[in-house]
Amino acid sequence: MKIKFLPAFNGDCILVSFEYENRKRNILVDGGVPRTYLRHLKPELEKLIQQEENIDLLIVTHIDDDHIGGIKELYQDAALNKDFIKEVWFNSGDLLSDYFNSARESIRAVEIIKTDQTNMSVGQGVTLEKALKEEKGNWIQNLIQVSENKISFLGLSITILSPNEKTLEKLHDHWETEIDKKVTMSEEHDDFNVSISELIKRKFKEDRAVPNGSSIAILMEEGSNSILLLGDAHPTVVSDSLEKLGLATEEKKLKIDLVKVSHHASKGNTSPKLLSLIESSKFVVLTDGSKHGLPDKESIARIIASQPNCNIYFNYDDIPKEILIPEDKESYPFSFSLLSETDYSIEL
Repeated sequence: MKIKFLPAFNGDCILVSFEYENRKRNILVDGGVPRTYLRHLKPELEKLIQQEENIDLLIVTHIDDDHIGGIKELYQDAALNKDFIKEVWFNSGDLLSDYFNSARESIRAVEIIKTDQTNMSVGQGVTLEKALKEEKGNWIQNLIQVSENKISFLGLSITILSPNEKTLEKLHDHWETEIDKKVTMSEEHDDFNVSISELIKRKFKEDRAVPNGSSIAILMEEGSNSILLLGDAHPTVVSDSLEKLGLATEEKKLKIDLVKVSHHASKGNTSPKLLSLIESSKFVVLTDGSKHGLPDKESIARIIASQPNCNIYFNYDDIPKEILIPEDKESYPFSFSLLSETDYSIEL
């Protein structure tokens, strides 16, 4: 299994490749911000098409622009035939309306200006839904949510750990008001000069953003390999799922080969509780550090303190150069790696 973490600016764009029945298979998870598509994602997709490969599954984790923007650009690209995309998972506004037995609102069909600066993430989701409806039936129009049943997919076993029905209902109720929501979070890396020892003493406060709570998070297993792709999911949802599904306890941790850290290592999305349930030597942080002061060193400190000798990978080079102070390396065993040195890929 090979996992490629494309440079998606402040967003996520992940390509998982593996072999099944003597063919290379590919799963694309998110598309980053809109400009990710032309700069990084489209060239990658064109290579796959030239090699007569498919995107066997496209997962759109949630409606925020830094995850859905590049996917919207993909579906607006008239020059690219979308037949190579074989299956799509996306929890759209109409699916939520149908699931919760309420009328479909016309406001969910609003077109959104193409810009990386928009905060209107809900509208972005609607635009994609319209494009998906024009395709040839490859969109699985059932809500993707936590289930006791693992999904068998081309030799993989996929367990949905987020969202649950409660977080989906919150998104459904919140859909119309999200359009006018403004981002006011600090753009500063305000904890980079604080030691890991001090940061892990801080009380954890969970992210409350409704779209993040609706994010799809999955455990993907292939033979002895396993990866945890957390999107922007809320850690209580993921940890509750791990326990309720019987996958992990604090006494018997779930061993994972690689974890994609939730929400670009925001301090509200990596909890001590979640880290107490898992054991991994590889964690991946995806962001260029350009938005909302992310990553938070507080989140990375929790990982380092709870996962001895772990290696944390970054897809932009500047962050690991800035984030540490001398005391950190003296107090904890860990290492940082740059994905740029391995074609942005990790092989398991």
